[in-house]
Amino acid sequence: MNVRRIFVSFAVLGVWLSTPAPAGAHRVDEYLQATRLSIDIERVGLEIDLTAGVAVAPKVFAWIDTNRDGQISNTEGEAYARQLLRSVVLSVDGRPVPITLVEIRLPPFRDMSLGIGTIRVRATANVSATGAGRHHVSYFNTHRSESSVYLVNALVPADPRIQIAGQRRDSAQHGLTLDYTVRADAPWARTCSLLAGLAMAGVLGVMRWPRTNVERTVT
Repeated sequence: MNVRRIFVSFAVLGVWLSTPAPAGAHRVDEYLQATRLSIDIERVGLEIDLTAGVAVAPKVFAWIDTNRDGQISNTEGEAYARQLLRSVVLSVDGRPVPITLVEIRLPPFRDMSLGIGTIRVRATANVSATGAGRHHVSYFNTHRSESSVYLVNALVPADPRIQIAGQRRDSAQHGLTLDYTVRADAPWARTCSLLAGLAMAGVLGVMRWPRTNVERTVT
């Protein structure tokens, strides 16, 4: 009976050891920085998720908890997010564009210490409206490169006029250069939009006219 139990225990251990790690897992001594870019006609959105492995989580927490009180205040969280964004270079058609912090969400330290807590930073960069034709966006992140690994991808544009033409990354995925094309509005689409606007103005005018007429009669 005991021999059978030992055999089963070794069999279970063997299966557990042979099971591959999840594809999204990262090493315990790595600080994973995953960025997603969203491209629009007048803006570029940044979503940066930072997940510290178990071995580096206390160090990452200390980077943010600058007053060493064991807690992270809103001020400390925002200061860290701005520090991160200062390490990011973003350009559109070869021209650098300023990045504005939108929000930062911090996980509880317990989750960070287990390697499952993710810091989520959202930012945006307003750009001059890109006209029809080919354009490119360049992104490069060097934040805490001594402890980090990087991933960067582009989201499918929400605007159907924008088509991704190609993506080029460096070997460490610090950066991404994204080529895209903006399609010109079709003449019929502009005409339909103008007619719709005129029709709406006409409806609003008709709706307001009786009220104005009554008010004058009463006066």
